[in-house]
Amino acid sequence: MLFAVAGLSFKTAPVEVREKLSFSAEEIPEALSLLQAKDEVVESMILSTCNRVEIYALLKESRVSLLQDFVRDFHKFSADLSKYIYVKFGEPAVEHLCMVACGLDSMVLGEPQIFGQVKDAYGRAVEYGSADRAFEHLMSQVFGVVKKVRSRTKIGENSVSVSYAAVKLAHEIFGTLSSRNVMILGAGEMGEQTVRNLISHGADNIMVANRTFSRAVELAEKFKGTPLMFHEIGEYLSKTDILISSINSHEYVLSASESDKLMKGREERPLFLVDISVPRTLDPAISSVNGCHLYNIDDLRAVSESSAESRRCEAQKAAHIISSKKQEIFKYICSYDIIPTMVSIRASAEQIRKTGLERGMGELKLSGEELERIDSLTRSIVNKILHDSEVKFREYSSTVKKD
Repeated sequence: MLFAVAGLSFKTAPVEVREKLSFSAEEIPEALSLLQAKDEVVESMILSTCNRVEIYALLKESRVSLLQDFVRDFHKFSADLSKYIYVKFGEPAVEHLCMVACGLDSMVLGEPQIFGQVKDAYGRAVEYGSADRAFEHLMSQVFGVVKKVRSRTKIGENSVSVSYAAVKLAHEIFGTLSSRNVMILGAGEMGEQTVRNLISHGADNIMVANRTFSRAVELAEKFKGTPLMFHEIGEYLSKTDILISSINSHEYVLSASESDKLMKGREERPLFLVDISVPRTLDPAISSVNGCHLYNIDDLRAVSESSAESRRCEAQKAAHIISSKKQEIFKYICSYDIIPTMVSIRASAEQIRKTGLERGMGELKLSGEELERIDSLTRSIVNKILHDSEVKFREYSSTVKKD
């Protein structure tokens, strides 16, 4: 068995490419089903966020193009994908997954949101039947690494996010947000984070629009904002100074022509727009409209990097922790196919232990406490013997596969 990852991120592909190759929540069940239908794929997981699209898989063979071909074919991507995508196998793939889950490969260094996104991706893979025993152990080990990194380093202290970077950019441009009218499109997790960051930067007049109005009401009431029905966006845009979109949509919710009409009645008041959605939901042509200042998620990279210097030293400590654990995790993946044998051996050994105790203890007059001590002692001996055997099994399996 071979563990592999194929993907692209903000480091290798611009947002206009990432949005064409991203997997929506509705597409993931079909994509995982098609992946699992391939003879070479044993287990798989898809991670698709605003900054990355990645497929993790346990393969029967190392056909280099398998996963990247799948990404290209699923999305009917006709351009050359090779200059955007990366493919990693074995230990480097394990290391990459750990780096991603810890936020060390994020646009905002150390940001914690990616950990939740990795957990969600794994949860969906389990739900749709593409992740089983091997991924269960793999992800428990990865989550353990994340916990260790968070507890032994300060990488998560004063952490920021993409939404924080968007609000910080708005604050830098306007100086103060207290007198500005702000509209948020999207009332999901990203939308809520954005509202929190706006309030922490002094914003006190926030409007929230969402396709599901009840969710807009819930979020707006939580932060004393104003909920809007989705069809009311145009009516309130004339009063808006800052528009931040984090909504999920495969169509633009605001076009360049609509923006042009809007700006003609604003008396030269500029409109600051930030699109942190992938796929993008604000027409990129809006940037050419006089008075509109549009930024997308890639434009936030400079803002996020300016606040990362204090976390770079902690990131090095975190990378060292990952480096010390990656080989152990990889060895398990290599020995995945011998697990049923080890489970069977352990069950047989336990049955032999119990049978032997029942026969031997029946001839002795021992107290309940003495019986418990003997039971505990024999269990400990068997476990130690089996542990050493399992370690040797895994080492042998790993060596054979490398050869």
